Amino acid sequence: MRVAPSTPVTCFVCGSTFTVHNKVDLDGGRRTVLQEPSACPFCDAPLRTIPKLDVGVAKSLLLTEAGAPEEKKAYGTVERFLERFTRTEAEVDALLTLARELDLGAWEEANLARLQRSKDAGLKTETKFVAKLRKEAEDGGLFERLQRAAAPVKDAHRALWSRHMAVFQQRKQS
Repeated sequence: MRVAPSTPVTCFVCGSTFTVHNKVDLDGGRRTVLQEPSACPFCDAPLRTIPKLDVGVAKSLLLTEAGAPEEKKAYGTVERFLERFTRTEAEVDALLTLARELDLGAWEEANLARLQRSKDAGLKTETKFVAKLRKEAEDGGLFERLQRAAAPVKDAHRALWSRHMAVFQQRKQS
């Protein structure tokens, strides 16, 4: 077993800062990272790290909604995508805003230009789905569907936040 560096973490629920020790277990040739503690010591919220919410994540969200094969295989549904890449209602809203602000026409044009130089099958498939997304966005249905898919995820995030903030408040009073 090797020990990776310790990392300071700020809890996404209560805002407390604590140190997480990462241990890499190489049991049977399989590499597993164990994090201690696995939850916030102040509110018991699970330790969850997500990538920075950026244009790339927003594009993957839209391709998941459109049913692109790679994204469907990796993430399944928009709900599962949002559960994986967000921890709070604010993060869901931020990701939806990023998706809404994407220039789908420019994305499609850039892909078409790249296809002139390279006949990449994956890029060709992506471009087909970007064109579909552009049409759905123009019709107004795309972002309405994303909002509907986000509602239960936001409800779950809100419930998790409330539950762990209650634990935090209780411990703070003790």
